[in-house]
Amino acid sequence: MSISMQAQDNNPLWDEGISSYLVGEYQKQQKPLTSTDLQNIANEWAVRAGDLLETLFLMSISGAWQYCDAEDGSPIELDEEALDALYAKGRVSADDMKEFDGVWSPVV
Repeated sequence: MSISMQAQDNNPLWDEGISSYLVGEYQKQQKPLTSTDLQNIANEWAVRAGDLLETLFLMSISGAWQYCDAEDGSPIELDEEALDALYAKGRVSADDMKEFDGVWSPVV
């Protein structure tokens, strides 16, 4: 499966525009994206960091991307419960990004 493909139905699981941009950033940097990268992207693109994080979460849950420990590179499983917990307090902010000090990369 291509790193930019989503589920075969007509309802996208995540924001395809954000997904494409994140893939481009990953390819440009040739390294996994960090929370600092995401905050910089959010500032540059004038989007909410929470939208980027939600897109990465959904892509990780579906198996298109992965979230890994920054120290040893071991995958960290993300699921819908973790996403629900993230949104339990409302809109995700840049401060919430601090909880995600791992790295994000497409599964190829």
